[in-house]
Amino acid sequence: MKSLFTSDIQKLNMLYNRIQFSFVLIYGRHGVGKTSFIRDFCHDKTTLFFVAQETVPERQLAAFHREAVRCLNLKRSTPAFESWAQAFSLLSDYSFSHRLVLVLDEFQYLAANCPDFSEAFEHAVYHSFPSGKVFLIVSSSAVNFATKLTEEPVPAPFEAVSARAFLGSLPFYACQSLFADFPPKDQLLLYGVTGGFPSCLSLLQPQLSAQQNIQNLFFQSDSPLVTSPADTLHRELREVSTYNFLLEIIASGCPKLTDIAARASVGTNKCAKYLGVLISLGILRKESPAVGEIRKKVQYLFTDHMTRFWYRFVGPNLSAVLYGRGQEVFTQQVLPELDEYLLPVFEGICAEYLERLAGTGQTPFAYRHAGAWWTGGTKREPFLRIPLVAADSQHAVLGICHSAQKPAGIQLLDRLLEPAEPFENLTRYCCIFSTSGFTKELEDAARDLGNVWLIDLDDICGS
Repeated sequence: MKSLFTSDIQKLNMLYNRIQFSFVLIYGRHGVGKTSFIRDFCHDKTTLFFVAQETVPERQLAAFHREAVRCLNLKRSTPAFESWAQAFSLLSDYSFSHRLVLVLDEFQYLAANCPDFSEAFEHAVYHSFPSGKVFLIVSSSAVNFATKLTEEPVPAPFEAVSARAFLGSLPFYACQSLFADFPPKDQLLLYGVTGGFPSCLSLLQPQLSAQQNIQNLFFQSDSPLVTSPADTLHRELREVSTYNFLLEIIASGCPKLTDIAARASVGTNKCAKYLGVLISLGILRKESPAVGEIRKKVQYLFTDHMTRFWYRFVGPNLSAVLYGRGQEVFTQQVLPELDEYLLPVFEGICAEYLERLAGTGQTPFAYRHAGAWWTGGTKREPFLRIPLVAADSQHAVLGICHSAQKPAGIQLLDRLLEPAEPFENLTRYCCIFSTSGFTKELEDAARDLGNVWLIDLDDICGS
């Protein structure tokens, strides 16, 4: 199967082909597919791949020696390493005659548990490895730890990093090939529950329906993802109960800081700090309106839909799922709310679609990003949200998405044509996306106006 990270592997290969010392940092949450990505890059290269573990220093060094002997075809009589300095010296010598990829996976355990490792590693990066042909990859699934290696002041020797990559969930079109055996609406659904994580996508079974796949992934006592997002927090944080509660609140459809803090009975400033930690872990992101005044309008959203799905449906019903009543939970709790749950998923995919059109010159004016815009929500001003907005000084593309069983109706077009600032004096182009088609009234109005695009799932999934 073609790697889902093909473009990233191509970039690493360009660096690899320079035949000089390179230092790459790769990190991402557990389960994102980081190890598979590195393995795909290394498959045709001489590689020493070492996964560090939580163990005593002497066992760590002994394990590294075993992998060096195995991966580099060294004589079994090669003396055991007495220090990390000795180990790195041998690898440096080896790289004079061989281009060597050295992968130190789960690097946080080396940095924390091996007293002489850090000094030897720093010396190797600055002195030993550059004299040979080592291609060094440091990787970690401890996002909080890895993030600190990228922030100013960057700790030694990580200012020598040639390239770094945070691996997160993939956009819809990057993994659509894995959905090819499913009809368009099921593609939307499966993306919305796997979140675009390669490790989740690899678990899909094309011979089963989308709903059967979801039940297998989340709603059986032995499902592979039944506790996955919560496990991530346990690896990274203390006070996990507080973070779990905040994520459950946001997953229920509560994105504003003041509302989150009120429901959690936490002060606003303290709540903002908690949410900041979740942002640093790549679990949440901030979103501001695409245009106009953004002050006090920030929303907190999940970076991936798998985590949102888990905190909305699985976590709150975990006892029932583990007790063997997952099918009942799926039927009674999930199915009735799927259309509402899928709307943000659909909006994200539609934004991708518009950006792809813009990238190929198929839009009325050039733009790079389509974001959401909203205003109101007070007693004086009713709430108005347009999920897809791209604008310049003269034009605006305004898009709205419909995820329901019934066809999209004329009221959606009326909403896009409302005289709202900051679009009143701009030439408008309206897009209406629907998972279930359009009413004849809307089709007639779109044809008469001439500046309205009606786009259905077949258009999106076939593009």
